[in-house]
Amino acid sequence: MDDEQTDPHPAGSGHRAWPTRHGGGYPLGWHVRYRFRGRVGRARSASCATPVWHERLGTVAGRSLRDEHTSTTWVPVRPQGCATDTPVSLVRATDILDARPPGPPDRDRT
Repeated sequence: MDDEQTDPHPAGSGHRAWPTRHGGGYPLGWHVRYRFRGRVGRARSASCATPVWHERLGTVAGRSLRDEHTSTTWVPVRPQGCATDTPVSLVRATDILDARPPGPPDRDRT
């Protein structure tokens, strides 16, 4: 992609050899670690609960989508270990913390 930006990994990343690609150019089948916002506390209203960042692992399940109005790239991700017919979640490319190709992690790269 022409607008693809490759950034260095954040501190503490387990897969430093694989770049974070905010342009959304993640190949199909790559394993990604991404963050999402969850809620903490048992509040009566969801708007009262404090948002907290959580991390999950998943697999890129399709081509990225680009919202022309907001310039946001969305990556379809299936949670790790789920069946192939499990619905995907759209994850913002900027929320993907790191990525690596399919297969076992390479011990030399950590």
